[in-house]
Amino acid sequence: MATIREISEKAGVSIATVSKVLNGKSGVNAKTRKKILSVAKDLNYRPNLNARNLKKGHSSTIGIITEDLTVFNAPEIVDGIAQKLEESDYHYILGNLRFYKRYGNGPRDQKESIFLVHSAVEDMLTKQVDGIIYIGCHSHVVVPLSDHAEPKFVCAYCISEDESVPSVIYNEEKAAYDLTLRLLEYGNEKIGMITGPTDSSHSINRSRGHMKALFDRGIPYNPSLTLVGDWERDSGFILGQKLIENGVTAIFAQNDLMAVGVLDYCGLHGITVGQDLQLIGFDNRDISSVSRPRLSTVALPLFEIGQKSAEEMLNILEGNPSEQHLIQLDCEIIERETTLNRNCFPSAST
Repeated sequence: MATIREISEKAGVSIATVSKVLNGKSGVNAKTRKKILSVAKDLNYRPNLNARNLKKGHSSTIGIITEDLTVFNAPEIVDGIAQKLEESDYHYILGNLRFYKRYGNGPRDQKESIFLVHSAVEDMLTKQVDGIIYIGCHSHVVVPLSDHAEPKFVCAYCISEDESVPSVIYNEEKAAYDLTLRLLEYGNEKIGMITGPTDSSHSINRSRGHMKALFDRGIPYNPSLTLVGDWERDSGFILGQKLIENGVTAIFAQNDLMAVGVLDYCGLHGITVGQDLQLIGFDNRDISSVSRPRLSTVALPLFEIGQKSAEEMLNILEGNPSEQHLIQLDCEIIERETTLNRNCFPSAST
């Protein structure tokens, strides 16, 4: 690869003049500038970004570490980060811990988890990144991200124990509250709920929002109408049957896969979802828009989480860190055929 010295010799100008042109500085006439750029192209010159970054004192590069790039939330978040960084002339390096592929969720042993995370962070730091955005598989509290105080972090779709680290997530409790109110407004007073595992933060937050909406409307919470699933389609099938036999007129399934399981049961037993029963899921997975009938659901602001995370990182690098530790973005309720056809509910709004 050509050097600045070789370009200066072939172009017949000083090294200082070549340096000015290649660094986009003024003070060189148009004819000389054109000649230098032409010679640089002929010699296949590539700038040494590492050397340039050392002079500037920063790399204009952000590290992104995902707990697993194959999980549905990660690609959109990465895309949001990428767009925001590109707008600010920053680059990024992507690392993938592959937690789901390796373990089915995450390491069972915290020491192993800390080792893997710290190894990924150290690897990023050897690449001279200015900061690291850490993307969780789900909205859990993450292990300490580093042994050192120096790295700058932002968490996306997860929460850091360190209150100096901004954590950008979505407000699932509010989303569950709003969708439950919507079902109540449609005339449903006996609403069943299928949760994820009881130790999941998502189950806890979504259940809290659902119960709060019932309380605010003066409807007693009936524990028998809440059944615990495992996020999988089959549990929606099994638990949906139990809730329907218990006389519910609507079901809130805490993710789309379990909601589609309810659809499976209804399809096999002649129950028309959207007329005989209202149903809403959560996450706006691809399956929700291609199911028949199409599933009402809650869309997560994944792209926006990525953008906000990158914005927070850039603010930190500019010396203007956020005063907020936990930043919650709103979700969007997307109504489709499983709640929009409400002819069987006379008291529903039209």
